[in-house]
Amino acid sequence: MYQVGYTKLFFRTGQIGNLEDTRNRTLHGILRVQSCFRGHQARHHARERTRGVLTLQSFIRGENARQIYSSLLRKHRAAVVLQRNVRCWLARRYFINVRKASVIIQSGIRGSLVRRCNGNIDLINVLREFESKQEAHGDQILIKASVLAELQRRILKAEATVREKDEENEMLHQRLQQYENRWLEYEQKMKAMEEMWQKQMRSLQSSLSVAKKSLVLDETPRMSDSSVDQSWESNGNHHVSSGSQLVPHTGGREMNAGLSVISRLAEEFEQRSQVFADDAKFLVEVKSGQADASLNPDMELRRLKQNFDSWKKDFSGRMRETKVILNKLGNGNESSPNSVKRKWWGRLNTSKFS
Repeated sequence: MYQVGYTKLFFRTGQIGNLEDTRNRTLHGILRVQSCFRGHQARHHARERTRGVLTLQSFIRGENARQIYSSLLRKHRAAVVLQRNVRCWLARRYFINVRKASVIIQSGIRGSLVRRCNGNIDLINVLREFESKQEAHGDQILIKASVLAELQRRILKAEATVREKDEENEMLHQRLQQYENRWLEYEQKMKAMEEMWQKQMRSLQSSLSVAKKSLVLDETPRMSDSSVDQSWESNGNHHVSSGSQLVPHTGGREMNAGLSVISRLAEEFEQRSQVFADDAKFLVEVKSGQADASLNPDMELRRLKQNFDSWKKDFSGRMRETKVILNKLGNGNESSPNSVKRKWWGRLNTSKFS
């Protein structure tokens, strides 16, 4: 990746371009997040303003409707008062006219009677006696038989109508009682259903809380296992160092050189795998249109695959050479360190190249 000189730091070919690509991707992601957040803020402000405008419009329209209704109510009341006064005035005028006409008619009749009876004292006396008798026997009223029969018929009809109304009232009372009983039954059923729903909701809430607790308890060992695996995969040099602690110090410079080669290989594997993963992710983004770049994704993907295959062959060859060197170095040591090395090599090979 890079080489340290006396006064400078030399990068390998294409490393600065990869760093620039990473920087550009990060900046593009930041700009996209900012644009999404600003759009969310703008939409939120627009919704708030729209809600405020609608609320203000509703208040204004309600006030206008109340004012219009109050004016219409005042006009209606004024019209009712005017109609009542006009009708009262018309009734009074009609009554006064009828009274005046009756007074005129009565005065005319009385005048004619006086003129007819003028000079006939006996007729006047007879009329006075008749009027006195009517005043004395005012309680006794003579009614015709036909009128009495008509009154009896009306009384019977009224009694029949009253009986029918009583029967209808009794039926309506019974129906009302039935409706009240049904209403009480419905209220009891609704209360029972409400209690049942509340029990079901409480049971569901308790089961949901238990499920959440069990999910959290299930996730914690998985997270711990995954963290352990990731730490083991990302820190391969740690295993090398631990393995190197098991190696006795009798190997001298050759053993230290072998361990340094292994650590460099592990670091190179981590860095190259990260670079290839970033390049593949960038090509996927370009292919899907999420990132803008003036390149052909298919050609770049084939080129990346060729580079990966060539690097894989080179790295496999170096791994085989390192394995041979380690086997040679391990032949002179005891059996326990040799078994530890073989175990470390098998674990690294299965985890990295499976």
